[in-house]
Amino acid sequence: MENFYLASTELREPYEPRRCRIVKRLRSELRDDLALVEVEPSLPSHVYNTNEDVRWLILASRHQGYSLFPISEWPMAVYICQLKGQKEPSDMIASENLLILDWGEVRQNPK
Repeated sequence: MENFYLASTELREPYEPRRCRIVKRLRSELRDDLALVEVEPSLPSHVYNTNEDVRWLILASRHQGYSLFPISEWPMAVYICQLKGQKEPSDMIASENLLILDWGEVRQNPK
């Protein structure tokens, strides 16, 4: 699967871009192009006010007509999401269980 870098575009104190690896493709009742990614290094818990460091995120392209499968444009605007109350997503997730943490972009390079 494709590797890329993730950066926040909305945080006041943005973190250094993180390397991401797409683990699998997910879908909801609204779209079929969600990506479960592993983030390295993990994001400290204070970044998104979580109980523990964030190693797994779900990404979705923000603009209609663009996709992460395959990535159709660099950089690409994405929603940075996490599941509400669940750790391990199945291939099908309900959009009501998806929490948007941030807006960001995926890049080919860290800068």
